[in-house]
Amino acid sequence: MPLSPFHTFGRLALVMGLLLAVCVGVEAAALPVPAISQSRTVDSLRQLLAQPQADTRRVILLCQISDQLWTQRTDSAAVYAIKALALARRIGYPHGEGEALNRLGAALRESNLARSLELFQESLRIAKATHDRALEAQNLRSIGIIYVYLRDREQGLAYYYRALRLGEALRDERRIVIDLSNIGLAYDLFNQLDSARIYQERALALARRIRTPTNYILYGLGNVARKEGKLTEARVFYRESITESNQVRHLRSLNFANVGMATLYQQTGRLDSSIYYARVGCQAAQTNGFLRGVLNASTLLTQNFKARNKPDSALKYQSLMLVMKDTLFGQEKVMRLQSLNYREQQRAQQAAASEASLKARYRTYALLGGVVGLLALALLLGRHVRQQQRAKEALEQSLAELKTAQDQLVQREKMAFLGELTAGIAHELQNPLNFVKNFAEVSTDLVDEIAGDQRNPARNAGLEQEILAGLKQNLQQISQHGQRATSIIKGMLEHSRTGTGQREATDLNALVEESLRLAYQGLRTKEKDFTAELSTELAPALPAVSVVSQDLSRVLINLFTNAFHAVQQRLRQAPDAGYRPTVTVSTQAVPGGVEIRIGDNGTGMSERVKAKIFQPFFTTKPVGEGTGLGLSLSHDIVTTGHGGTLAVQSEEEEGTQFVVTLPV
Repeated sequence: MPLSPFHTFGRLALVMGLLLAVCVGVEAAALPVPAISQSRTVDSLRQLLAQPQADTRRVILLCQISDQLWTQRTDSAAVYAIKALALARRIGYPHGEGEALNRLGAALRESNLARSLELFQESLRIAKATHDRALEAQNLRSIGIIYVYLRDREQGLAYYYRALRLGEALRDERRIVIDLSNIGLAYDLFNQLDSARIYQERALALARRIRTPTNYILYGLGNVARKEGKLTEARVFYRESITESNQVRHLRSLNFANVGMATLYQQTGRLDSSIYYARVGCQAAQTNGFLRGVLNASTLLTQNFKARNKPDSALKYQSLMLVMKDTLFGQEKVMRLQSLNYREQQRAQQAAASEASLKARYRTYALLGGVVGLLALALLLGRHVRQQQRAKEALEQSLAELKTAQDQLVQREKMAFLGELTAGIAHELQNPLNFVKNFAEVSTDLVDEIAGDQRNPARNAGLEQEILAGLKQNLQQISQHGQRATSIIKGMLEHSRTGTGQREATDLNALVEESLRLAYQGLRTKEKDFTAELSTELAPALPAVSVVSQDLSRVLINLFTNAFHAVQQRLRQAPDAGYRPTVTVSTQAVPGGVEIRIGDNGTGMSERVKAKIFQPFFTTKPVGEGTGLGLSLSHDIVTTGHGGTLAVQSEEEEGTQFVVTLPV
């Protein structure tokens, strides 16, 4: 009975609009299994699979193994789901194909949300075509989890209630328990605590009556109690959920309950207890492959160690947190998911239009057979007017939905950097590797020529020397381009290790001057004709500050590069003989810390741009010149990594100034 929740925190709410420590939904297996421990169930199913079985039975067994492994390791669950899908398609078994598609979608939801939704939709279409109501209910629940995960309250609850109605029609009480709890968890996510508590209590009462697991329901009740300020009651629910999750080895539920307990202790200021439970939750999620659980736990640990003034531990978990962000919120995943949602809406609208058209045609035939003369004509005209009005209303509703989808796509265009970055890296690596391949082939031909020439008694010594010289030059080219590929990969690895360095007392003036020089020389390497006036006002008696020099240097280089880009853009957009591109930097001691100001007299920013400048993936640069990640990562490094602040001051056509403040 896999649990599929989602948490988020802090600034990520601006990106995906999610809440920390809230379970999105619960997924249960559509295939019944014996009420025994997880490991014994998997072993028993594997033993049955090893025996001679009909192919259709083997598909079902593979799906059941995938169900059981999902609570332990999602990668293993995906392997068995893929095997089941391949076998079902090979033998032409639609029911088994639909079951396998649903299992594969659940296993891939962590790594590829768009692909997961696509698999659920395909499984739902098979369920409807084969009139498999149980599989249809399962997929409605699975799709509802994704919509609630995206904070689409209306769509998510609509799918949950459809799944609940099907479960009630099937009189499947185990399914009803899951659907009631899902609805409660959704209301919890949207802070409708009274409704959340009512549905969770209904789920708990029914689960205890039919003796089905309650670990995820107890976690949901703990969340509601914690948010209502009933901390003692919440603690009891969380502990019961932890105990039951350990008994059935449900690692996802174990992650949720421990993270919920860690959040409770963080709220009450008991940071040691919060750190303990967050670590247990993080370990459970890592074992299961549950990336969002790792993200939630590492976020709490980062906050707690920062509050305890343990920067090394805080930076360690902050690094883990950033890796989880990058893995979960890729541009291609989100944009493809939006495209899938839009296409599914179109299919639903077309199906509804076809059904409405067919019904209208039947009604018209009935009227034509029952009326005559002017009465029939009047009735038909009245019907036509009403149909026109309904069509107009349907069109207006469709346009409103399309406008909403368009707004969502525009809002999430900030995620577009990841695809460009991936394509750029692939292109950069392809060039040197093609050179290495081509020069290696040419070198092989040269060696063959030398070998053939040596067998010739009358070989030309000059030609041999010429071939050897060419061979040497080719080897130099191979080495050069191999080094280029190595440097690209090294740069990628260094980027992934942001925030892992040790803090050291650092001369900020020297670091600022070095970063300014590197940024200017880097731009001059690309734009040899570009020049700018550099103005520095560095306080001579600036105290040393404990920072991670490598990370802070990246922040400064990014800010200087943006400043040079701004003055360069102004120079290109409105050439003015009297305009002198200028970049300024100053340092000074302020109460409790040190301040660095980096300014330019470039194009400046509008109020709209300033409001979004630190959001992930937002950029004002042309496509190919910026990813939108630099200022977001810089803000994280300064604020979360060093406990400082990063602010912006700007006016259009006047210039921009970034202010970095670091505590001493």
